[in-house]
Amino acid sequence: MILSRISRAVREQNWFAVVLEFFIVVAGVTLGFQISVFGERAADRAYERDLLQRLDAEVVNIENGRRYQQEWLNRYRSVMLEMRPVIFGVEARDALTAQECSVLMESHYVAAPPDTLPALDELVATGRMQAIRNSRIRAAASDFLQKRQSARAQFAVNLANITNLPRAFPGLMRTELIADPDETQEAGADREEDGWDRRSVCDLAAMQSNPDFQTAAAENIGEFRSILRFNYDFVGLSLSELHAAIDAELGVTHDDEVEAEAE
Repeated sequence: MILSRISRAVREQNWFAVVLEFFIVVAGVTLGFQISVFGERAADRAYERDLLQRLDAEVVNIENGRRYQQEWLNRYRSVMLEMRPVIFGVEARDALTAQECSVLMESHYVAAPPDTLPALDELVATGRMQAIRNSRIRAAASDFLQKRQSARAQFAVNLANITNLPRAFPGLMRTELIADPDETQEAGADREEDGWDRRSVCDLAAMQSNPDFQTAAAENIGEFRSILRFNYDFVGLSLSELHAAIDAELGVTHDDEVEAEAE
């Protein structure tokens, strides 16, 4: 339609009409382009907002998981540090407590700290990191990804160096069944509801005379320390910075969640 009008105007040498028609064409194309650009930008902003909200929720989840595991590791390491001089015979003691023995027997139960952020991994996999305009978030995300990679490799080394003490030294520790009539009445997640409970028993005298066991126990303590410092503190600082940057961009706080946990 427009082309036919332009052709007719040219034949009639109606230059004003020609210019007007060209102006209409150019204006229409420009307006359409601007609308398209505006739509793409709006879609990008919506995607970025959704991504940051998902990432914020994921960070909160893994921080909670990491906090729980870190507290467990710290508690176990503290118990092992307290009994270390006893195991080495530096401090006199007749026996280890059931709790201390249980900690020794479970000192190889170390799970990898939570560090997976699907929203961030999605950005990396699709090459869309630039979808996040905030440079602070991008820098924190990049720092976290680098530290996570190093921490995963280091954790594999730590895990390989941890000794399963009951399996390596079966004569020094064992698990006994003891009658527990309260168990059937107060059955819970950690109870087996059969009227019996488990108790860890350690032969302290045999441990004090076994250098191989002492070395293995000391190495487990050292690996706990390495995991806490590298996989939790080192990576945790980067994760905290990423979380703070996301919260600042979204304008959110987690005061309600902190108060709920405190209660």
